[in-house]
Amino acid sequence: MSTIKDIAAEAGVSVMTVSNVINNNHARVSPATEQRIREIMTKHNYVPNMAARSLISKSSRIIAVLLPIWHVSTASILRDPYAGQLAGYLEEMLREKEYYVMLCSFENVDQVLMVQRTWQIDGMILILPHEDTVTRGLIEKTQTPLVVIDRHYDDLKTLSVCLDDRGGGYQAAKYLLEKGHRKIGFAAPAIYESSVIRDRFEGYQEALREYGLKEKEEWLFDSVIQQEGGETVAETISRMSDRPTAVIATEDLLACGIIKGCQKRGIQIPQDLSVVGFDDSMPAKLITPGLTTVAQDIREKANLSVQMLMRAIEDPSFRDEYRILPVKVKERQSVQEV
Repeated sequence: MSTIKDIAAEAGVSVMTVSNVINNNHARVSPATEQRIREIMTKHNYVPNMAARSLISKSSRIIAVLLPIWHVSTASILRDPYAGQLAGYLEEMLREKEYYVMLCSFENVDQVLMVQRTWQIDGMILILPHEDTVTRGLIEKTQTPLVVIDRHYDDLKTLSVCLDDRGGGYQAAKYLLEKGHRKIGFAAPAIYESSVIRDRFEGYQEALREYGLKEKEEWLFDSVIQQEGGETVAETISRMSDRPTAVIATEDLLACGIIKGCQKRGIQIPQDLSVVGFDDSMPAKLITPGLTTVAQDIREKANLSVQMLMRAIEDPSFRDEYRILPVKVKERQSVQEV
């Protein structure tokens, strides 16, 4: 088995030069020398000792994508189209920058801090933040660069990438109001449980107020996330004597569950009930009728998060930036004018 000294000897360079190649210190090695060293490494199937490399370079090249465990299992979180797509984009973009991605599920701050110490994590990206006490604890206690997606705190220095969630809830409701709907429901996993859901709900309320309307308690549907929750909402709607003519769901899979559940019960979409989702994830494009939804650019969200993290890794003073991405209604066939 070849060692780094063997590679250096065959290439006619110092061990430090080979180390610079392994650690991607491109500025310290000419392109021709780097190519020669990499060809020798490939010929001998040389694999660097990552633990030793971490100790020498003080960099593991590992980024932890943090998945909080809350009211669903972590496996269910990754099955969610939005979360899965976001995690996939993050892995792709970090891999292009020659980082390894570690998926890390956790329930409390101490678990994350232990992972940091054990693996010498270079940076972290938190997706689907839920419990404010845990998210705040991470921001306050970690010494490792951290980007939080979909959560920001004005009173804490935070690197965060978020959506205009309030604007999204407003646009969804305003779109339905302009289509003539006045009986508009709102379906979400525990309406006041997260700031993202709360912001979307407040946007919905704002649009209703502009038309002199107020939300009706019976048309506010708490649910679990994903399709099963949507089918439960559909079951509730099917039993109502005074039904809404339209429902806004705070995620596409929930909206698709409502559509499927209504179709099973003879409620036609959109003739009997119009449905609007949120995210413009893959299910919105596949379901029949196609789901009208509040679209966000998930790839751009991942891209901004990675750019922010790379800058934070390079610059220890960079720990406070807040980016808000716009949203817009993507029309398909699940809404009908009344």
